Amino acid sequence: MTTKVPPTMETELVLASDGAIYVRFEEEPPPGRRVFTGYALTAEERGQHGTQGLLRWACLQRLALGSDGYVYVEEGTIDPEGRKEFRGYALTPEEAERVAREVHRTAFNVTIAARMK
Repeated sequence: MTTKVPPTMETELVLASDGAIYVRFEEEPPPGRRVFTGYALTAEERGQHGTQGLLRWACLQRLALGSDGYVYVEEGTIDPEGRKEFRGYALTPEEAERVAREVHRTAFNVTIAARMK
């Protein structure tokens, strides 16, 4: 039985098994950028495969960890019906460095805010 994923939080970026960070786009990606289109695994599927199974799977096709906490599997690998979709383009090394700095800064601020409560 497959559970339909509710649209809870938008996925802005994913870290993919090819080493790239992909950022979501609505229109056309910048020229020459690699594109990743993936569909979210359900909680049941993630549990069924486990960590080792997902890592083996990632050796055969791209998997991506989304900023929304879902694992996305490359288009064409699983049936997309009823699943969250992510379409993104690969960041350049400079862009990825900026994103990493911003994530680090945000995580620091969240940690401080949590400790103040």
